Amino acid sequence: MSENSRTITPELVIKNIVETWPDTVRVFAKHGLGCVTCSVASFDTVERGAKSHKVPVEPLLDDLNLVLARPELFPEVKTGGLSSDVLGTDDTTTSGIKNIIAIVSGKGGVGKSFVTSMLAIGLNRLGFRVGILDADITGPSIPRSFGITARPAEGEGGKIIPVISGQGIKVISSLFFVETEDTPIIWRGPLIAKMIKDFYGSTLWGSLDYLLVDLPPGTSDAPLTVMQSLPVNGIVLVSSPQQLATSIVRKAIGLADKLHTPIVGVAENMSWLTLPESGKKMNLFGPSRAADLAAAANAPVLATMPLDPRAAELIDAGRIEEYNSVETDALAGNFLVEGRARMRRQNLSISIN
Repeated sequence: MSENSRTITPELVIKNIVETWPDTVRVFAKHGLGCVTCSVASFDTVERGAKSHKVPVEPLLDDLNLVLARPELFPEVKTGGLSSDVLGTDDTTTSGIKNIIAIVSGKGGVGKSFVTSMLAIGLNRLGFRVGILDADITGPSIPRSFGITARPAEGEGGKIIPVISGQGIKVISSLFFVETEDTPIIWRGPLIAKMIKDFYGSTLWGSLDYLLVDLPPGTSDAPLTVMQSLPVNGIVLVSSPQQLATSIVRKAIGLADKLHTPIVGVAENMSWLTLPESGKKMNLFGPSRAADLAAAANAPVLATMPLDPRAAELIDAGRIEEYNSVETDALAGNFLVEGRARMRRQNLSISIN
């Protein structure tokens, strides 16, 4: 599209664009610009915003002008950080966060990041404002699953403006701060701990109903940093049917107990595979052990979820927000019913004691 034919041009201020043409929010979301409702948007132009987020400006401008004529080509932003009720509320770091939920496994390869993503997406679809802190510093995967290629911008005082997904979920991850996806982060524990603390305390999260913290497997530095440094309200425990995985995940139950943090629910991933020819369920990793693990954790089963090839395809394509199933919908629904009740009881117990 030529410069002369564009209605929206590089020097226009982002805030003015969104107020004049509300559908442009869909484009800013697609390109990962998280500055649409923060205070920076009051004076940042399209060109400066794109440069701050390391987003190519020409494709952004093309889409901004295309959405004026054909908004149906771009997914509607339903909820989340991009539809903040009050402009300027995103200039706060942690004071606007109502609940912090740690997603813990103890064992790698059980689909913890998938559970984090689907819980965030499910809560977002139900109208809650959600953020994800990807605390798996050396093995981050959240941005790739959401198809986020933009980088965080710098706010006032050196604060971090999180990147926002297509449906309005605020995301911060170490993957945003390396040259390429393949660049390794070879750090010892103290540096990892510092980055997690900085992600939490220096990011302009604004108003969030839930901040989900995607933890790396194990019970060492990173999980301890989160559990001891962040005001975590509850833990979602993730496992798979394998007996080996279940036995290792039980160590995470011990961690939660020692740190006096309630386990609000158990999610079992890869519980079965539905055979395409017959529709029968095949237990690839043995029978479900979700109920046994939940009993050991004294917590409810939030969901048992299948190994679904469509989910894998969408994750690889960076389109996880398009995925839904009965089981993943149940994850968010049961969390709201069972998980919140357990958090309320825990808070009441603490206040009484």
